[in-house]
Amino acid sequence: MNFLTKNPPIVMNSQRTYKRTFTLHFVLIIVAVAAIILEVLTVVPNDATYTALDQTFKVFLMLVTGVFVSLIIEFLYSLSNGTKKRFNAYKGYVDPINTGLLIALLLPTITPIYVLVLAVIVGVFVGKILFGGYGKYIFNPVLVGVLFVNLVFSSQLVVTNTPLMLLKKALNEGTFQINNLTELIIGNYDSLAIGTTSLALLMFAFAYLCITKVVDLRISGTFLLTVLVMSFGIGYINFYVAGDMSEVVGYTLINMITGFTVFAAVFLISETVSSPTSRETKMIYAVVVAASMMTIRTLGIQTDGIVIAILFGNMITPLINRIFKRSNTKTFVKTSLFLVLTIAIVTFSLGYIL
Repeated sequence: MNFLTKNPPIVMNSQRTYKRTFTLHFVLIIVAVAAIILEVLTVVPNDATYTALDQTFKVFLMLVTGVFVSLIIEFLYSLSNGTKKRFNAYKGYVDPINTGLLIALLLPTITPIYVLVLAVIVGVFVGKILFGGYGKYIFNPVLVGVLFVNLVFSSQLVVTNTPLMLLKKALNEGTFQINNLTELIIGNYDSLAIGTTSLALLMFAFAYLCITKVVDLRISGTFLLTVLVMSFGIGYINFYVAGDMSEVVGYTLINMITGFTVFAAVFLISETVSSPTSRETKMIYAVVVAASMMTIRTLGIQTDGIVIAILFGNMITPLINRIFKRSNTKTFVKTSLFLVLTIAIVTFSLGYIL
């Protein structure tokens, strides 16, 4: 029996790969700085034992710790091979820094530092290094680390009364209302993750990364469109009142502009190593992730669900890559019709189950 091993497409053109990674690096730093600034503006409850300055320093400490631990792990791994060649290949250590920043940005302000350290260790070592390093892993290492700490340290990562939590509560009570849309757009509120609050900033990042072709619009665009359609459908079934669409629109908006939805479209779902390769597989992958996320949000115990949804998408990527080996007009039309039907069935099913 002969075994054939090949590197993924991402490592074929190192110059193009580095350019994309550095562009992402630049945008991530902007988002990280904005996360620090937003903590200064976030209103602290009157009975709180901390100040806005305390929270700002905590966010800064989380970001620095995430980057430092990620760099150390990659460096030690490189030394364990008897050379620093693997580490130097990152050209300015851009990819380890990006990994550390993303893990920190995907955790709430209340995260203990030791939990963040464990998230980075698991994400970098288990999610990336054990598979052979950058360009060879199956699952997004950032999400591997985040999922680990959310499962093991769930009691220490509890954030209350976030927009998505209120949305989940509304599904049981049958009513929902947006109180301050401006704060949701700017990001002046507590969230499940420090990097996911400012819609305005994330949309700017999304537009820039689409223009520079870092974000694959066939994946991220299909994902956002699917979430929009499913949110509207579920909201219509559960909140529509004759002549009044306000609650339906409110439900749709919250699903679109809060939580990890836009952050995932910008930084996570179209990650080049763990996402599919052809046009049809990218569409299937995006719809699967969006449908899984909406199912978890509406029926599951988790508030958001995007982390598990993307990891599930990563898991099926090798399968759909084998099924759709060629892209042509016929397969595109058939795939599109199948996905539209699937979205409709899942949406109505979730809406009427609720």
